[in-house]
Amino acid sequence: MKWHENCRYMELPREYSSQELAKFHGHLGPFIVLGYRMGKFALQYFDNDPFSLFATVYCSGTTPESCLSDGIQIGSGCTLGKRNIELVTSPSPEVMFRHADGRAILIKPGNYVKHKSDYESLDPELALEYFAEAMFSMEDSDLFVVTEL
Repeated sequence: MKWHENCRYMELPREYSSQELAKFHGHLGPFIVLGYRMGKFALQYFDNDPFSLFATVYCSGTTPESCLSDGIQIGSGCTLGKRNIELVTSPSPEVMFRHADGRAILIKPGNYVKHKSDYESLDPELALEYFAEAMFSMEDSDLFVVTEL
């Protein structure tokens, strides 16, 4: 999408820190981090235009899985306000991104949970936060699996 040359707040970089995710969401948990990273991947995979992207978030519809949708909004720019995101109740979490040109990808969680045991000796809330923080730095290939549709 083309904007007027003097528009200063269009097409800003979508880089957020784990602290900024926590500010938006209220705390730092694995599903907001996973959603953020999935959304960021999808936006870059296509053309970095959040107005050309539509996200369908499949999950249980309850926390903590529904927190995935907050991360998707931040990472991809698909938002409730733009009406280019929807939440569909499903037994397993995954996200389908469709581009305006017809291309689509499905992103499913990977085997990142294997690292959660590294934090089991901690208080449960602290363990969750530390694990989410570790996820923030993991490789995409450790966090999720992408399939072209």
